[in-house]
Amino acid sequence: MAGAGSGRLRHRIAKVVAVAIVAVTGMVAPALTATPAYAAGFSAALARAPYLTDLTGLHVNVNWATDKSATVGSLTWGPVLGGVCQLTSTATASRVSVTIGALARYQWKVPLNLPATGTYCYRPYLATTDLLGTEASPAFTTQEQAGSTDPFSFAVFGDWGMVDASGVNAEQTGVISGIAQAGVRFAVTVGDNGYPSGSQTNYGDLQQTGANTSAIFGPNFWTLAGPTVPLFTAVGNHGLSGTAHTDIKTWTQDTVVAESGGRYQNDVYCCVNGTFSSNYGSEWYAFDAGPARFYILDSAWGDTNKGTANSYANDYAAHFTPGTPEYEWLKHDLETHPRAVKFAFSHFPFYSDSGSELSDTYLQGPNSLEGLLGSNGVDLVFNGHAHIYQRNLRSAPGMPATYVTGGGGAKVGPLGPCSAIDAYAIGWSNSKAKGYACGAAAVPTSKAQVFHFLKVTVAGSTITVEPTDSTGQTFDVQTYDLSASTPETGIDSAPPAATTETTATIAFSATSSPATFACAVDGTAAVPCTSPLTLASLTEGPHSVAVQATTTAGTDPTPAIASWQVDLTAPAAPIGLAASPGPGTVQLTWQPVSDPSGIDHYTVARDGAQLTTTGGVQFTDAAVTAGETYTYSVSATDAAGNQSAASESVPATVPEANPTVFSDGFESGTLSAWTTRSGLTVQSAETHSGVFAARATTTNGATYAKKTLPAEYADAYARVWFKPISTESQVNILRFRAANGTSLGYLYVTPTGALAYRNEAAGTVIATGATIDPGSGWHALELHTTTAGLLEVWVDGVSVLSTTTNLSTSPVGQFQIGEVNAGRTYDVVFDDAAFATTRVGP
Repeated sequence: MAGAGSGRLRHRIAKVVAVAIVAVTGMVAPALTATPAYAAGFSAALARAPYLTDLTGLHVNVNWATDKSATVGSLTWGPVLGGVCQLTSTATASRVSVTIGALARYQWKVPLNLPATGTYCYRPYLATTDLLGTEASPAFTTQEQAGSTDPFSFAVFGDWGMVDASGVNAEQTGVISGIAQAGVRFAVTVGDNGYPSGSQTNYGDLQQTGANTSAIFGPNFWTLAGPTVPLFTAVGNHGLSGTAHTDIKTWTQDTVVAESGGRYQNDVYCCVNGTFSSNYGSEWYAFDAGPARFYILDSAWGDTNKGTANSYANDYAAHFTPGTPEYEWLKHDLETHPRAVKFAFSHFPFYSDSGSELSDTYLQGPNSLEGLLGSNGVDLVFNGHAHIYQRNLRSAPGMPATYVTGGGGAKVGPLGPCSAIDAYAIGWSNSKAKGYACGAAAVPTSKAQVFHFLKVTVAGSTITVEPTDSTGQTFDVQTYDLSASTPETGIDSAPPAATTETTATIAFSATSSPATFACAVDGTAAVPCTSPLTLASLTEGPHSVAVQATTTAGTDPTPAIASWQVDLTAPAAPIGLAASPGPGTVQLTWQPVSDPSGIDHYTVARDGAQLTTTGGVQFTDAAVTAGETYTYSVSATDAAGNQSAASESVPATVPEANPTVFSDGFESGTLSAWTTRSGLTVQSAETHSGVFAARATTTNGATYAKKTLPAEYADAYARVWFKPISTESQVNILRFRAANGTSLGYLYVTPTGALAYRNEAAGTVIATGATIDPGSGWHALELHTTTAGLLEVWVDGVSVLSTTTNLSTSPVGQFQIGEVNAGRTYDVVFDDAAFATTRVGP
């Protein structure tokens, strides 16, 4: 919210001083020539061409990927002097292992801290192999230093990383070629980086092609721009879920995240609007370039986790309501960083006339994200999600201008109906081969005119936005004058949102000088003040300081406000702690605790010693021993750092391991333990435990193993560990059959990772609510059915489904792992399969 307690800086988009509205078919710039793949001379060991991230100050990260033919990587680098590359220095690269498609790779990174501003060149090596081969050394320019008034440009695009069944996307190639040739200092995306799931396979490499493969690092995509154009990425709903987070691992942003106090990691989100607990990436940070500050925000939510609301409502509740980590970080950073220019980038669109991805009304207005940004001097906001181009008018005085730039490479979509706020928009219907337009736009005559990126040029307080389509034509060029005649007040430093300190110091400044200031403390009348202002003997409770600057040009009409909570009281001890022991795990749950400054985390103790901390109200302890009894307690720590007393302790005795009717960890090196089998390969490259596991790598399905059991079971349990490396098609994981082979039901994973149960008796599908994303590692999947209709499912020892329904009355006589249907594409590994008459556990 941007109401009481939030800082307001006067919005500075004073007027549009030059408007160049050009028909989509108009010739404003010469068409781009086709850019050849920047890969012809590369070494065969190079899997991903070098690409740049984390450009800030005198720092940049150089990244690349290779095969595993050597284990040492390095980078030679140096300045470009007189147009000549001088490779005078060498840096050692760090590496992590990744699996891209069917291939094991190393992902490399070298963080460079440069000696001075300027242009630098580089070459990556694997051992002694020059990975660029006969290609020239790429060059980049350091970030425009904070406070500089020299002009610079950057690119904005989003919703990209999609290919057809042949691995081709000519329009995306055109967009990225345009970015490579645009002379921009860096680029920023607005989310949905890689389709359909943002996996390592979707990102791909220089060698592998096909449907949903190498849509980012293929030879004709980011390979064209990545070696010379550093990239900052916002997260979208595609690629958000799971724990692998290809985007976080790939687009390394260590320095900007650390310097801005942002967040760039996996978090467990639980459980707004009735949604289930899920692993999502938390990805927000800020950085400076020239006179501007850039805010990369996390505005996304999992498509299959709607609860009682929708994705927009859930994103708002989790990210942008007061007290949530992203909201509090953003509010504090906006208030403490006065800048002449501010930009924000996020996925869900404030205002969209797309026919399918509508406006996010939860983010609109003075009391939501739009108001928070506008009241703190953000001039332009760039969104994605809708696969169109749209420029909007300001929704109200003091609000930012907004753009939707979702035409980076994913299938573009139609428009309609057009809203009053829409100044210029274009879209395309693929099914009708028809263009759409709103506002001052002309109707596009081809979809290539809708695919686009934005080139944004900052020249002091003048901002020019130059949309460019995939054929190289510019359209709807706009220039904004952000100069202001009156000062803007900024909070330079203030207490954190919650603190135990009863003394506070607030530093502030104005965008022009000399300036005088007036301060209003806790709503009292404003009095003259100077920076820093120190307040002593503060009482417990909320406090605020509103600061207003005055110069000879006038007084800032919207004061900057610092607000915080003095909290001296520890939260109440958690209640309702319950322990549910199972095979190999103890699952703990408790009731949430409320506190005026909010709960920062809970501390779980086992046998009197701290075990872990968590932000949620549940935890599964998997580091337990069968037959042992443990005692658990939980305490709460608020945002000010006050820790509660421990909850009442609860004991839990871990049950002894149950005997199994059948088990196989494939340690024989064969599938001989199974009655029938097809398509599975016993291998040792990917295993959960031991030396061997069974792998199903196929483009035609039919990879399975069936076991005929020694009897028939009315009460049946089965568990298998599996690792979904890629699931381009639905793949069945675990199935029960009758003794005659009739299918009774099975658990399967969709291409987007949703786990569901097919009830063959009723012909229905029962969603579990769990998501197991491709590339998310090993998972224990356990199924329990009875002829009386009880259906239970556990993932990694945690219950995700327990219901009574109309199941088959036939007992279980066979159990199966894998997929019997043909015509499907996936790569899944199975290990440690077991069947029993009681819980098996992970």
